[in-house]
Amino acid sequence: MLARLVGIILGLILASSGYVVAGWGSLGNWAAHLDLGPLEPYRTNAGVAAAIVGGALIVAALSPRREPKKPRRAPMALGLDLEPEPQTKTAPPEPAPVPPVPVTAPIMETAAPPPQPPRALTFAEQRARLVSLSRSESWAEAARALNAMKSLARTDEELAILHRDLGDFARGQGNLDSAAEAYEAAVGHARQVCHDRPSDEASELLAGALSGVGDVAEAEGRLDAALAAFEEALALRRARGGREAGDPNAQRALSVNLERLADLREDRGHRMRALDLYRESYDIAGRLAAADPARFGPDLAATRTRLNELEAKISS
Repeated sequence: MLARLVGIILGLILASSGYVVAGWGSLGNWAAHLDLGPLEPYRTNAGVAAAIVGGALIVAALSPRREPKKPRRAPMALGLDLEPEPQTKTAPPEPAPVPPVPVTAPIMETAAPPPQPPRALTFAEQRARLVSLSRSESWAEAARALNAMKSLARTDEELAILHRDLGDFARGQGNLDSAAEAYEAAVGHARQVCHDRPSDEASELLAGALSGVGDVAEAEGRLDAALAAFEEALALRRARGGREAGDPNAQRALSVNLERLADLREDRGHRMRALDLYRESYDIAGRLAAADPARFGPDLAATRTRLNELEAKISS
């Protein structure tokens, strides 16, 4: 606030001085015979420059300033919570002893059977491979797995999953145009699944695709589209009536959705609404962290930080 006030005062001084020095008018006699020294031959130009700088300072001081981007919890990659699974190492089994071959027994050589071609993976198996490759950050192999999934997807459900994964992958590579196109395709197929076979799983599939649409729209500055997508995704997740309580991934998705919407509400100036959404998310994150501190503890810490920041802004 002090910086704005200083900018306004300095701007008024420069603008009024330039107004008089340039000869456009007078504000009393205080600057009528002001000697500009070496700049006297350029009195008019100096006055114009001072007036422009002063006006720019006033405009800058009065313009609303957008707050810096807030730290955000990362969404779930590829539609799943890709936390690394603990690996247990086991000792290799001892080789079984080979019984000796009697020297009197004739050794018969048999032809080895021809090698069988590897069985083609199903869509579900190929996607499980994609998730595994994403966990290990083998992005080149993950891209090949995505291409293989394109030829295997047949149903609307599989196509919705495929395009949602394509959107996640493109967004991770910074290609927002391709991500937006993929997410929109995922929403279309997911809506068809909800129409043909309505279920909690279908609703979550659509909500995940809508969240991707909202993330890309927000990144591109299309805040109305982002707000609409996050609102619809939240309505779908709440419609489950708490049936997601046994699914940690679904609970985390709900918590992240609440915070995405809260950030947009805060940007619109709806701080009390944003505070309510963050408090709801904090309750969910607290339950998850209590059940699995190693996995969900960082989420709870990030939510607590944002909640404290928002409460401080409202109380100040």
